[in-house]
Amino acid sequence: MAIPVNINNKNTEYEFVLSPRSRDRSRRLGAKFNYKIAQSNQAVLDNSQMILLCLPGDSSEEILSGLNFGKNHNIMSTMAGVSKKRLHEITKASNICVSMMPGYANASNKGPSLLFPKDPEWQKFLSFLGPVFQCENEKEFNVAAVIGAVSGASFVLFETLSKWFTDNNLSSKFSQKLLLETLRGNIDIALESDEDLSEIISKVSTPGGITETLVNQLDKQEALSSWKKGMDIILKNSLSRK
Repeated sequence: MAIPVNINNKNTEYEFVLSPRSRDRSRRLGAKFNYKIAQSNQAVLDNSQMILLCLPGDSSEEILSGLNFGKNHNIMSTMAGVSKKRLHEITKASNICVSMMPGYANASNKGPSLLFPKDPEWQKFLSFLGPVFQCENEKEFNVAAVIGAVSGASFVLFETLSKWFTDNNLSSKFSQKLLLETLRGNIDIALESDEDLSEIISKVSTPGGITETLVNQLDKQEALSSWKKGMDIILKNSLSRK
């Protein structure tokens, strides 16, 4: 339900018809944003052309199997663990896209979204949430979707780094603000630059300097390579569910 709320913040012309499945939440959204609430999941399909699937993975196939989809429905799924191929088998619909939103920033219309295959209608829809990365093939989508795990884990990294300053007698508020403002500045510069990251690193890391010293220590502890190993596991687990 977060997606229509966030798109509503942009004052678009979409008219949302909500499933009654999460009845209390649907009622709250309907009252706040004047959304229509269907009598059933099938009624959502019967009154919509674009269908957004956000069902929980453990019950999604059972719910979808009991519905009659139209061949002209344009479907986008954000459900983890249900492949595009499997959705075709269940729904018999011809137009199916899969998407993934990395997380927290999407709630403020700032986070990127992934989309496969390319679709102009869903690209426009997702663009109200932030940048849209349209993938060329399913393999590219599967690899790119690992960014969801990176997104969540990044907050753990932020907390870990911030806590070091706190442990060394800086206040929690000071530490967090210092860290996040530094990272935001670096990200802004990197996004605005035409240089790739390796070129930027060569400018900020001098031989024997503090950056090189810290990075060398991280390498000794396999702290950097462990991120890649963890991402390998996320990708492997994701592919095994498809």
